[in-house]
Amino acid sequence: MNEFTFVHAADLHLDSPFTGLSELGNEVADTLKKATFQAFDNMVDLCIKQAVDFLLIAGDIYNSADRSLRAQLKFRDGLQRLNDAGIRSFVVYGNHDPLDGWASSLHWPEYAHIFGGNSVESFSFKKDGQSCAIVHGISYPRRDIKTNLSQGFKRNDSPLFQIGLLHCNAGSNTGHEAYAPCTLDDLKETGIDYWALGHVHTREILSHEQPYVVYAGNTQARHLNEAGPRGCFLVKVSDAKKVEFEFVPMDTVRWERREIGIESLNSEEALLTRLEQTISNIQKQAEGRPSICKLTLCGRGFLHHTLHRAGYIEDIVTQFRDYGLRLEPFVWLDSINTRTRPEIDIEMRRASEDIVGDCLRLIQEYQSDTKNLETLRKYLSDLYNDRRCRQYIKMPGDDELLLMLDSAESLCLDKLLSEEDS
Repeated sequence: MNEFTFVHAADLHLDSPFTGLSELGNEVADTLKKATFQAFDNMVDLCIKQAVDFLLIAGDIYNSADRSLRAQLKFRDGLQRLNDAGIRSFVVYGNHDPLDGWASSLHWPEYAHIFGGNSVESFSFKKDGQSCAIVHGISYPRRDIKTNLSQGFKRNDSPLFQIGLLHCNAGSNTGHEAYAPCTLDDLKETGIDYWALGHVHTREILSHEQPYVVYAGNTQARHLNEAGPRGCFLVKVSDAKKVEFEFVPMDTVRWERREIGIESLNSEEALLTRLEQTISNIQKQAEGRPSICKLTLCGRGFLHHTLHRAGYIEDIVTQFRDYGLRLEPFVWLDSINTRTRPEIDIEMRRASEDIVGDCLRLIQEYQSDTKNLETLRKYLSDLYNDRRCRQYIKMPGDDELLLMLDSAESLCLDKLLSEEDS
Protein backbone atom coordinates (compact mmCIF):
# COMPACT_ATOMS: atom_id res chain seq x y z
CA MET A 1 0.00 0.00 0.00
CA ASN A 2 1.24 3.49 -0.83
CA GLU A 3 1.34 6.25 1.71
CA PHE A 4 -1.24 8.94 1.10
CA THR A 5 -2.43 12.24 2.51
CA PHE A 6 -5.85 13.84 2.68
CA VAL A 7 -7.67 16.79 4.16
CA HIS A 8 -10.76 16.15 6.24
CA ALA A 9 -13.17 19.10 6.46
CA ALA A 10 -16.85 19.64 7.17
CA ASP A 11 -19.55 22.22 7.79
CA LEU A 12 -18.40 24.92 5.38
CA HIS A 13 -21.82 26.64 5.50
CA LEU A 14 -20.94 28.70 2.45
CA ASP A 15 -22.73 32.06 2.25
CA SER A 16 -24.00 31.65 5.80
CA PRO A 17 -25.38 34.74 7.58
CA PHE A 18 -23.67 35.73 10.81
CA THR A 19 -26.01 35.92 13.79
CA GLY A 20 -26.22 37.66 17.13
CA LEU A 21 -24.19 40.74 16.20
CA SER A 22 -25.13 44.36 16.74
CA GLU A 23 -24.40 47.65 14.95
CA LEU A 24 -21.78 46.33 12.55
CA GLY A 25 -19.59 48.86 10.78
CA ASN A 26 -19.15 48.60 7.02
CA GLU A 27 -15.65 47.12 7.22
CA VAL A 28 -16.74 44.45 9.70
CA ALA A 29 -19.90 43.57 7.75
CA ASP A 30 -17.93 43.25 4.50
CA THR A 31 -15.33 41.00 6.17
CA LEU A 32 -18.00 38.71 7.59
CA LYS A 33 -19.85 38.50 4.28
CA LYS A 34 -16.74 37.04 2.65
CA ALA A 35 -15.55 34.91 5.57
CA THR A 36 -17.00 31.48 4.73
CA PHE A 37 -15.86 31.80 1.10
CA GLN A 38 -12.34 32.84 2.08
CA ALA A 39 -12.09 29.96 4.56
CA PHE A 40 -13.00 27.59 1.72
CA ASP A 41 -10.37 29.21 -0.52
CA ASN A 42 -7.83 28.74 2.27
CA MET A 43 -8.69 25.05 2.44
CA VAL A 44 -8.30 24.58 -1.31
CA ASP A 45 -4.96 26.43 -1.13
CA LEU A 46 -3.84 24.09 1.65
CA CYS A 47 -4.71 21.01 -0.41
CA ILE A 48 -2.73 22.31 -3.38
CA LYS A 49 0.23 23.53 -1.32
CA GLN A 50 0.50 20.22 0.55
CA ALA A 51 -0.14 18.24 -2.66
CA VAL A 52 -2.64 16.03 -0.84
CA ASP A 53 -4.13 13.06 -2.62
CA PHE A 54 -7.75 13.91 -1.92
CA LEU A 55 -10.16 16.09 0.03
CA LEU A 56 -13.04 14.79 2.18
CA ILE A 57 -16.00 17.06 2.99
CA ALA A 58 -18.43 15.60 5.52
CA GLY A 59 -21.61 17.55 4.83
CA ASP A 60 -23.22 20.97 5.22
CA ILE A 61 -21.31 22.55 2.37
CA TYR A 62 -24.14 25.06 2.12
CA ASN A 63 -26.17 26.70 4.84
CA SER A 64 -29.64 25.75 3.66
CA ALA A 65 -31.53 23.51 1.25
CA ASP A 66 -32.20 26.58 -0.91
CA ARG A 67 -28.49 27.06 -1.47
CA SER A 68 -27.50 30.27 -3.21
CA LEU A 69 -26.16 30.14 -6.74
CA ARG A 70 -23.19 32.17 -5.52
CA ALA A 71 -22.33 29.45 -2.99
CA GLN A 72 -22.74 26.67 -5.55
CA LEU A 73 -20.49 28.39 -8.05
CA LYS A 74 -17.88 29.04 -5.37
CA PHE A 75 -17.89 25.39 -4.35
CA ARG A 76 -17.78 24.11 -7.93
CA ASP A 77 -14.90 26.46 -8.78
CA GLY A 78 -12.94 25.33 -5.72
CA LEU A 79 -13.32 21.68 -6.65
CA GLN A 80 -12.27 22.57 -10.20
CA ARG A 81 -9.06 24.12 -8.86
CA LEU A 82 -8.38 20.83 -7.07
CA ASN A 83 -9.25 18.90 -10.20
CA ASP A 84 -6.77 20.96 -12.23
CA ALA A 85 -4.10 20.13 -9.64
CA GLY A 86 -4.87 16.40 -9.93
CA ILE A 87 -6.51 16.24 -6.49
CA ARG A 88 -9.69 14.23 -6.01
CA SER A 89 -12.58 15.35 -3.77
CA PHE A 90 -15.19 13.23 -2.02
CA VAL A 91 -18.34 14.97 -0.80
CA VAL A 92 -21.46 14.08 1.18
CA TYR A 93 -24.35 16.42 1.91
CA GLY A 94 -25.85 16.87 5.37
CA ASN A 95 -28.98 18.14 7.09
CA HIS A 96 -28.45 21.77 6.00
CA ASP A 97 -28.03 20.90 2.31
CA PRO A 98 -29.87 17.62 1.62
CA LEU A 99 -30.14 16.25 -1.88
CA ASP A 100 -33.82 17.21 -2.18
CA GLY A 101 -32.95 20.92 -1.82
CA TRP A 102 -32.71 23.25 -4.77
CA ALA A 103 -29.56 22.86 -6.84
CA SER A 104 -28.41 24.46 -10.05
CA SER A 105 -27.58 22.16 -12.95
CA LEU A 106 -23.85 22.72 -12.71
CA HIS A 107 -21.25 20.46 -14.27
CA TRP A 108 -18.99 19.01 -11.56
CA PRO A 109 -15.27 18.36 -12.15
CA GLU A 110 -14.15 14.92 -13.27
CA TYR A 111 -12.22 14.24 -10.06
CA ALA A 112 -15.10 15.27 -7.76
CA HIS A 113 -17.27 12.46 -6.41
CA ILE A 114 -20.56 13.42 -4.70
CA PHE A 115 -22.16 10.51 -2.88
CA GLY A 116 -25.84 9.73 -3.40
CA GLY A 117 -28.49 9.35 -0.72
CA ASN A 118 -30.13 5.98 -1.44
CA SER A 119 -27.47 3.77 0.13
CA VAL A 120 -23.83 3.80 1.12
CA GLU A 121 -21.54 3.94 -1.92
CA SER A 122 -17.89 2.89 -2.06
CA PHE A 123 -15.14 4.42 -4.17
CA SER A 124 -11.66 2.98 -4.64
CA PHE A 125 -8.94 5.61 -4.66
CA LYS A 126 -5.87 4.93 -6.78
CA LYS A 127 -2.50 6.60 -6.52
CA ASP A 128 0.04 6.12 -9.30
CA GLY A 129 -2.21 3.41 -10.70
CA GLN A 130 -2.29 1.45 -7.44
CA SER A 131 -5.37 1.18 -5.21
CA CYS A 132 -4.54 2.42 -1.72
CA ALA A 133 -7.82 3.41 -0.04
CA ILE A 134 -11.57 2.91 -0.20
CA VAL A 135 -13.92 5.77 0.66
CA HIS A 136 -17.47 4.90 1.73
CA GLY A 137 -20.14 7.61 2.01
CA ILE A 138 -23.78 8.59 1.90
CA SER A 139 -25.51 11.96 1.58
CA TYR A 140 -28.75 13.04 3.24
CA PRO A 141 -31.61 12.50 0.77
CA ARG A 142 -33.70 14.90 2.90
CA ARG A 143 -33.12 17.07 5.96
CA ASP A 144 -34.68 15.14 8.83
CA ILE A 145 -32.68 11.93 8.91
CA LYS A 146 -33.29 10.35 12.30
CA THR A 147 -32.14 6.85 11.42
CA ASN A 148 -28.68 5.46 12.12
CA LEU A 149 -26.91 5.78 8.76
CA SER A 150 -23.73 4.20 10.13
CA GLN A 151 -25.47 0.82 10.04
CA GLY A 152 -25.28 0.92 6.25
CA PHE A 153 -21.47 1.06 6.32
CA LYS A 154 -19.47 -2.14 6.16
CA ARG A 155 -15.81 -2.77 5.55
CA ASN A 156 -15.08 -4.25 2.13
CA ASP A 157 -13.21 -7.55 2.04
CA SER A 158 -9.98 -5.73 1.26
CA PRO A 159 -6.76 -4.97 3.15
CA LEU A 160 -6.85 -1.37 1.90
CA PHE A 161 -7.27 1.52 4.33
CA GLN A 162 -10.99 2.29 4.45
CA ILE A 163 -12.68 5.59 5.25
CA GLY A 164 -16.27 6.36 6.25
CA LEU A 165 -17.56 9.81 5.23
CA LEU A 166 -20.65 10.69 7.24
CA HIS A 167 -22.63 13.64 8.59
CA CYS A 168 -24.02 12.43 11.91
CA ASN A 169 -24.50 12.88 15.63
CA ALA A 170 -22.12 10.41 17.26
CA GLY A 171 -22.84 10.06 20.98
CA SER A 172 -25.29 11.94 23.16
CA ASN A 173 -23.33 15.01 24.33
CA THR A 174 -22.55 16.87 21.13
CA GLY A 175 -24.85 19.83 21.73
CA HIS A 176 -26.29 19.35 18.23
CA GLU A 177 -29.58 17.98 16.95
CA ALA A 178 -29.67 14.21 16.68
CA TYR A 179 -29.49 13.82 12.91
CA ALA A 180 -28.37 10.33 11.84
CA PRO A 181 -27.68 9.44 15.50
CA CYS A 182 -25.21 6.70 16.30
CA THR A 183 -22.86 5.59 19.06
CA LEU A 184 -19.09 5.34 19.02
CA ASP A 185 -19.48 1.56 19.24
CA ASP A 186 -21.70 1.60 16.13
CA LEU A 187 -18.88 3.25 14.20
CA LYS A 188 -16.20 0.93 15.54
CA GLU A 189 -18.16 -2.21 14.73
CA THR A 190 -18.20 -1.44 10.99
CA GLY A 191 -14.49 -2.23 10.57
CA ILE A 192 -13.83 1.16 8.96
CA ASP A 193 -10.30 2.47 9.66
CA TYR A 194 -11.05 6.22 9.72
CA TRP A 195 -14.37 7.97 10.26
CA ALA A 196 -14.44 11.45 8.71
CA LEU A 197 -17.42 13.02 10.45
CA GLY A 198 -19.33 16.26 10.10
CA HIS A 199 -22.24 17.99 11.89
CA VAL A 200 -20.56 18.90 15.20
CA HIS A 201 -18.88 22.28 14.81
CA THR A 202 -16.26 21.78 17.52
CA ARG A 203 -13.34 19.66 16.35
CA GLU A 204 -12.87 16.51 18.36
CA ILE A 205 -11.10 13.19 18.00
CA LEU A 206 -13.44 10.62 19.56
CA SER A 207 -10.99 7.77 19.03
CA HIS A 208 -7.23 8.30 18.79
CA GLU A 209 -6.51 4.76 17.62
CA GLN A 210 -7.90 2.49 14.97
CA PRO A 211 -10.64 2.96 14.15
CA TYR A 212 -9.97 6.71 14.20
CA VAL A 213 -13.19 8.69 14.73
CA VAL A 214 -12.83 12.39 14.01
CA TYR A 215 -14.97 15.51 13.89
CA ALA A 216 -13.15 18.19 11.89
CA GLY A 217 -15.42 20.98 13.16
CA ASN A 218 -16.45 23.88 10.95
CA THR A 219 -14.00 25.86 8.83
CA GLN A 220 -15.33 29.28 9.87
CA ALA A 221 -17.12 30.22 13.08
CA ARG A 222 -20.41 32.06 12.55
CA HIS A 223 -21.30 33.33 16.02
CA LEU A 224 -19.84 33.96 19.47
CA ASN A 225 -20.64 30.47 20.72
CA GLU A 226 -18.03 29.15 18.26
CA ALA A 227 -15.00 30.80 19.82
CA GLY A 228 -11.41 29.91 18.97
CA PRO A 229 -9.63 28.54 15.89
CA ARG A 230 -11.67 26.75 13.20
CA GLY A 231 -10.32 24.73 10.31
CA CYS A 232 -9.66 21.19 9.09
CA PHE A 233 -7.41 18.19 9.65
CA LEU A 234 -4.44 17.33 7.47
CA VAL A 235 -4.15 13.55 7.74
CA LYS A 236 -1.21 11.36 6.71
CA VAL A 237 -1.56 7.59 6.43
CA SER A 238 1.57 5.44 6.35
CA ASP A 239 2.14 2.06 4.67
CA ALA A 240 1.49 0.50 8.09
CA LYS A 241 -1.87 2.33 8.35
CA LYS A 242 -0.51 4.60 11.04
CA VAL A 243 -2.36 7.92 11.05
CA GLU A 244 -0.94 11.34 11.88
CA PHE A 245 -3.24 14.33 12.43
CA GLU A 246 -2.49 18.02 12.13
CA PHE A 247 -5.16 20.61 12.78
CA VAL A 248 -4.78 23.57 10.40
CA PRO A 249 -6.79 26.78 11.00
CA MET A 250 -8.73 27.94 7.94
CA ASP A 251 -10.88 30.69 9.45
CA THR A 252 -10.52 34.26 8.29
CA VAL A 253 -12.34 35.82 11.25
CA ARG A 254 -11.76 34.68 14.84
CA TRP A 255 -14.48 34.86 17.50
CA GLU A 256 -13.62 35.20 21.18
CA ARG A 257 -15.30 35.47 24.57
CA ARG A 258 -13.40 36.80 27.58
CA GLU A 259 -14.24 37.37 31.24
CA ILE A 260 -12.64 40.18 33.22
CA GLY A 261 -12.82 40.09 37.01
CA ILE A 262 -13.18 43.49 38.67
CA GLU A 263 -11.88 42.43 42.11
CA SER A 264 -8.45 44.01 41.59
CA LEU A 265 -9.65 47.05 39.62
CA ASN A 266 -9.69 49.96 42.06
CA SER A 267 -10.37 52.78 39.58
CA GLU A 268 -12.01 53.52 36.27
CA GLU A 269 -8.58 54.08 34.77
CA ALA A 270 -7.58 50.56 35.81
CA LEU A 271 -10.70 49.22 34.08
CA LEU A 272 -9.91 51.08 30.86
CA THR A 273 -6.33 49.80 30.93
CA ARG A 274 -7.51 46.20 31.43
CA LEU A 275 -10.00 46.46 28.57
CA GLU A 276 -7.34 47.81 26.24
CA GLN A 277 -4.96 45.00 27.24
CA THR A 278 -7.66 42.38 26.70
CA ILE A 279 -8.54 43.60 23.22
CA SER A 280 -4.85 43.85 22.28
CA ASN A 281 -4.28 40.27 23.47
CA ILE A 282 -7.25 39.04 21.44
CA GLN A 283 -5.77 40.67 18.36
CA LYS A 284 -2.34 39.12 18.93
CA GLN A 285 -3.74 35.63 19.51
CA ALA A 286 -5.82 35.74 16.32
CA GLU A 287 -2.65 35.18 14.25
CA GLY A 288 -3.24 37.90 11.72
CA ARG A 289 -7.02 37.58 11.47
CA PRO A 290 -9.73 40.11 12.33
CA SER A 291 -11.60 39.22 15.50
CA ILE A 292 -15.08 39.62 16.94
CA CYS A 293 -15.25 39.59 20.72
CA LYS A 294 -17.72 39.69 23.57
CA LEU A 295 -16.50 40.68 27.02
CA THR A 296 -18.08 39.96 30.39
CA LEU A 297 -17.24 41.93 33.53
CA CYS A 298 -17.73 39.76 36.60
CA GLY A 299 -16.92 39.44 40.28
CA ARG A 300 -17.25 41.74 43.28
CA GLY A 301 -15.49 45.05 43.43
CA PHE A 302 -15.30 48.78 43.84
CA LEU A 303 -16.54 49.46 40.30
CA HIS A 304 -19.87 47.62 40.56
CA HIS A 305 -22.08 50.67 41.08
CA THR A 306 -20.18 52.71 38.47
CA LEU A 307 -20.69 50.02 35.85
CA HIS A 308 -24.43 50.08 36.42
CA ARG A 309 -24.81 53.81 35.85
CA ALA A 310 -27.15 54.58 32.97
CA GLY A 311 -25.25 54.70 29.67
CA TYR A 312 -21.86 53.85 31.20
CA ILE A 313 -21.33 50.49 29.48
CA GLU A 314 -22.65 51.86 26.17
CA ASP A 315 -20.02 54.62 26.30
CA ILE A 316 -17.25 52.10 27.01
CA VAL A 317 -18.39 49.89 24.12
CA THR A 318 -18.28 52.87 21.75
CA GLN A 319 -14.82 53.85 23.01
CA PHE A 320 -13.33 50.38 22.52
CA ARG A 321 -15.02 49.72 19.21
CA ASP A 322 -13.16 52.75 17.93
CA TYR A 323 -9.94 51.46 19.53
CA GLY A 324 -10.37 47.94 18.07
CA LEU A 325 -11.08 49.24 14.57
CA ARG A 326 -7.82 51.20 14.61
CA LEU A 327 -5.88 47.97 15.09
CA GLU A 328 -4.61 46.05 12.07
CA PRO A 329 -6.21 43.56 11.74
CA PHE A 330 -9.22 44.93 13.57
CA VAL A 331 -11.00 43.67 16.68
CA TRP A 332 -14.74 44.39 16.74
CA LEU A 333 -16.16 44.63 20.25
CA ASP A 334 -19.68 43.28 19.91
CA SER A 335 -20.81 43.88 23.47
CA ILE A 336 -19.88 44.01 27.15
CA ASN A 337 -22.03 42.14 29.66
CA THR A 338 -21.95 42.90 33.38
CA ARG A 339 -22.28 40.19 36.01
CA THR A 340 -20.69 42.14 38.83
CA ARG A 341 -21.67 42.53 42.48
CA PRO A 342 -20.83 45.07 45.18
CA GLU A 343 -17.73 44.89 47.33
CA ILE A 344 -18.19 43.27 50.71
CA ASP A 345 -16.37 43.48 54.03
CA ILE A 346 -15.59 39.81 54.65
CA GLU A 347 -14.49 40.39 58.27
CA MET A 348 -17.75 42.17 59.04
CA ARG A 349 -19.78 39.41 57.39
CA ARG A 350 -17.79 36.75 59.21
CA ALA A 351 -18.75 38.35 62.51
CA SER A 352 -22.46 38.54 61.65
CA GLU A 353 -24.90 36.25 63.43
CA ASP A 354 -26.55 34.80 60.35
CA ILE A 355 -26.06 31.90 57.93
CA VAL A 356 -23.45 33.89 55.97
CA GLY A 357 -21.37 34.44 59.11
CA ASP A 358 -21.76 30.77 60.11
CA CYS A 359 -20.46 29.58 56.73
CA LEU A 360 -17.52 31.99 56.71
CA ARG A 361 -16.50 31.09 60.26
CA LEU A 362 -16.66 27.38 59.49
CA ILE A 363 -14.46 27.81 56.41
CA GLN A 364 -11.97 29.90 58.37
CA GLU A 365 -11.83 27.20 61.04
CA TYR A 366 -10.79 24.60 58.49
CA GLN A 367 -8.26 26.99 56.92
CA SER A 368 -6.57 27.92 60.20
CA ASP A 369 -5.13 24.54 61.18
CA THR A 370 -3.86 21.65 59.05
CA LYS A 371 -5.28 19.23 61.62
CA ASN A 372 -8.71 20.42 60.61
CA LEU A 373 -7.89 19.50 57.01
CA GLU A 374 -7.64 15.87 58.11
CA THR A 375 -11.16 16.12 59.50
CA LEU A 376 -12.29 17.53 56.16
CA ARG A 377 -10.68 14.60 54.37
CA LYS A 378 -12.72 12.19 56.46
CA TYR A 379 -15.90 13.91 55.28
CA LEU A 380 -14.69 13.62 51.68
CA SER A 381 -13.48 10.02 51.90
CA ASP A 382 -16.79 8.48 50.81
CA LEU A 383 -16.55 10.39 47.52
CA TYR A 384 -12.86 9.93 46.80
CA ASN A 385 -12.78 6.26 47.81
CA ASP A 386 -15.88 5.28 45.88
CA ARG A 387 -14.91 2.70 43.24
CA ARG A 388 -16.63 4.74 40.52
CA CYS A 389 -14.56 7.84 41.31
CA ARG A 390 -11.17 6.75 42.59
CA GLN A 391 -9.79 5.85 39.16
CA TYR A 392 -10.48 9.41 37.99
CA ILE A 393 -9.84 11.62 41.05
CA LYS A 394 -7.39 11.48 43.95
CA MET A 395 -7.72 12.84 47.48
CA PRO A 396 -6.36 16.41 47.35
CA GLY A 397 -3.28 17.51 49.29
CA ASP A 398 -3.24 20.37 51.80
CA ASP A 399 -2.59 23.09 49.21
CA GLU A 400 -5.38 21.81 46.98
CA LEU A 401 -7.81 21.66 49.90
CA LEU A 402 -7.00 25.23 50.87
CA LEU A 403 -7.68 26.37 47.31
CA MET A 404 -10.97 24.48 47.37
CA LEU A 405 -11.90 26.24 50.62
CA ASP A 406 -11.12 29.62 49.04
CA SER A 407 -13.41 28.75 46.14
CA ALA A 408 -16.09 27.56 48.56
CA GLU A 409 -15.89 30.88 50.42
CA SER A 410 -16.39 32.86 47.20
CA LEU A 411 -19.25 30.59 46.13
CA CYS A 412 -21.00 30.95 49.50
CA LEU A 413 -20.74 34.72 49.34
CA ASP A 414 -22.08 34.88 45.80
CA LYS A 415 -24.99 32.53 46.46
CA LEU A 416 -25.99 33.71 49.92
CA LEU A 417 -25.68 37.44 49.25
CA SER A 418 -27.20 37.51 45.76
CA GLU A 419 -30.65 38.45 47.04
CA GLU A 420 -29.22 41.30 49.12
CA ASP A 421 -27.41 42.66 46.07
CA SER A 422 -30.45 42.62 43.81
